[in-house]
Amino acid sequence: MSTPIDLPNLRATIESRWAELHTNPDHRNIFRYQLAIERERTLPGRFGFLTQLNPKRMTERRKPEVIRSLRPPFEPERFHFNKVDEREVMGEVTIGGTAVSLLINNSPLTEFHTLLVPEREANLAQVLTKVGVEAAVRVMLEFKEVDYRIGFNSPGALASVNHLHLHLLLVKHRLYVEDAPLTPLGNNLYRLDDCPAKAYCFQLEDPSSAPNFIALIYRAIELLLDAGIAHNLFFTWNSGGTVLRALVYPRSRPCEYKQVLPLNVAFCELSGYVPLADPADYDSMTERRLEEHFGQVQGADVYREVEPLLVEGLRDLGEGGESGELSK
Repeated sequence: MSTPIDLPNLRATIESRWAELHTNPDHRNIFRYQLAIERERTLPGRFGFLTQLNPKRMTERRKPEVIRSLRPPFEPERFHFNKVDEREVMGEVTIGGTAVSLLINNSPLTEFHTLLVPEREANLAQVLTKVGVEAAVRVMLEFKEVDYRIGFNSPGALASVNHLHLHLLLVKHRLYVEDAPLTPLGNNLYRLDDCPAKAYCFQLEDPSSAPNFIALIYRAIELLLDAGIAHNLFFTWNSGGTVLRALVYPRSRPCEYKQVLPLNVAFCELSGYVPLADPADYDSMTERRLEEHFGQVQGADVYREVEPLLVEGLRDLGEGGESGELSK
């Protein structure tokens, strides 16, 4: 039975429990390695990519799963989050009437790297649910801390475990997507232009509009899944902490983990935070090289392929589509 956590106490509980598990010698074996960022730098260029050297992420982490479908069945015989050491479970918070488990990521990218696992015991595949979207939004609104972000990788977009989960990260660096100019497309849908990554964005300024914000994001994910389009998702605040952005990165061609590579492009990298495992790769990384990688994984025509789908599919979910308070 997981320890219940009240939402207002969530951040303090995660930070204290994660730090205890990471530093207490009696618990260190639940992490595959002790987090140690060996080097860090901001790449020269327009967008200020943060790169960090974390070699153990490649050598010590669990081998990523190969997930061959955008809507895969849950496979109980493979690794999932009901097989973890129960010490990895920091507790459970109820969001929208649903239990969300909080697990350490035992191969951390950042301090306090936590997995949000909605309905863990239901054994849901790695396909984002509306509850998963609401969990991310509620946590971001509760923390109201610009250095915390939440991300999601779908199957075909470097999801590594086929059990529904999102990543909570602490990154003490401003990321280019947070204040990048947006082109409005209607119904709170925006396009990110003149940036290394191609993304669609939804924005939340007034928390009372959160139900519609959640509905729009979830509908966009459904549209992408129905069209067979893999995707990454990233929740972050603008630099002033006044506007919550949800960025959806479509990928015109699904990909699979073939092996643990020095650079795998998922939500972190697309958003401007680039963890690297190989010192030579860290030393040689450039903004131009990242842009080339992004173009390869997202596809040159992804906007042309995706935009009509989203604009038309979201037309009936305008700002008045849903209203009221978030579920408690």
